[in-house]
Amino acid sequence: MKAIYLRLTFVLLLFVLFFVKPAFEDVTDPTILIVYIFIFFAATFIHLLSKIDNKNWFRLDVIFLLGYGIVHFQWPIMFSISGIYPEPLSKVSMSSFHVNYGTWLATAGLVSWFLGHSFVTLKTVPSVAEFSFSSKKLFWLTVILLGLFLSTAGADYLSGGIYKGSQGTGVGEGSSVYFQLLLSISILVLTAINILNKKREYNSNVVAWILNVDKKYLLLFIGYVLLFLSIGDRGAAIQVVFAFLILFGSLIRSITFIELIIMSILGALALTLVGLGRSAMDGQNILSSGLDNFEMSSGYDITLELANSIRTLYATLAAVPEYHDYFYGKLWLDKILSIIPFAQNIYLQLSEDVPYEINSAAYITYLKYGLNPPSGEGTSLVADIFINFSLFGVLFCLFLLGMFFKKVENELKIQRNYYWMIIAALLGSMAFYLGRGSLFEPFRYIVWGLGLSYFFVKRRRMSV
Repeated sequence: MKAIYLRLTFVLLLFVLFFVKPAFEDVTDPTILIVYIFIFFAATFIHLLSKIDNKNWFRLDVIFLLGYGIVHFQWPIMFSISGIYPEPLSKVSMSSFHVNYGTWLATAGLVSWFLGHSFVTLKTVPSVAEFSFSSKKLFWLTVILLGLFLSTAGADYLSGGIYKGSQGTGVGEGSSVYFQLLLSISILVLTAINILNKKREYNSNVVAWILNVDKKYLLLFIGYVLLFLSIGDRGAAIQVVFAFLILFGSLIRSITFIELIIMSILGALALTLVGLGRSAMDGQNILSSGLDNFEMSSGYDITLELANSIRTLYATLAAVPEYHDYFYGKLWLDKILSIIPFAQNIYLQLSEDVPYEINSAAYITYLKYGLNPPSGEGTSLVADIFINFSLFGVLFCLFLLGMFFKKVENELKIQRNYYWMIIAALLGSMAFYLGRGSLFEPFRYIVWGLGLSYFFVKRRRMSV
């Protein structure tokens, strides 16, 4: 499909959405939800059809759409099509008076993302010089960071007790949070460098290619994934695996649609077991506990935890702008300041603000629990933008985000600058969960990742 027709199609869909826009507050209407769900699937199909020549399915756009769709549409689909309502209500915090508008807003935001994605075209460039990379310094930095993290994370975190209600120290407190953050970014950059070094050595045998990757890196990669899964921290393991698969599919060998489906089902089941097992109090290991506690009453179960993040959008719509004006970017301060260690604390000390006034997840948690929350509510991408800049902010910011994703995808194809490969790995590690995060969630990862690659990776021009 020609770019101009693709753009016109998404513009037309936006006009249709504004024609069927619901009231801001209204009783949940399954019929109108089906209309928005149909437009969501139609827009997604049109987008994917426009890229039908791309045989690789483990792409940045596909992974982002999977996560975004689960977060913003699973509960509306369950309610409107299957008649399933969130149970228990206290866990999901779903206000029935904002479901119609929330679903419409998520649909309009995604169509705007598609429109922005279609505005960036792939330009041909002259062939560029090939480089090889030395990541020895980065590898040993990663090993040191792993040691520092293990020594500071605390027994409750490393034993999984932090997920079972223990009140001891855990990651997220003190220096351990920075060691884990640096460790996760470092291993992502290391993953990108190792794939780039071996991208010309693939000979149609995936296993042989993987075994040909640097053995020290492979051991570190496997150890890292198993460590965090054994703890119950699924996010850390998912990040590095997704970064690897996105670069592998783009640079080495296309991952087919069937392979994507199989990996998605198996991965979702495995992560569901980890999620169930990490909170069990039976004293068994995580996998055994997960198997014992696993029950599937419908096909929705394996992604239910991610889908529950929609509660943050409904909570936002119930509070803003009726009880509080839009924040006009103030709730992004936390993510923007985060690129400088301890900058948030310094800002809070110098200003009169409190933590929930500079972070959307903290503010949404405050709405539900007040000043002493027992846990965090999190946020979602649409809620994070809406609470700052209203409907028009959602449309504009997701349009820009779609353009950014397409720019990274294009750079993956032409491979003219290896820094874009680093950005692709870092963005890819967060693409699936970005739907339940902040717009600026990848900001610190990208800035720190580029810094690590600049100071700890050497490159050498290869002779042609």
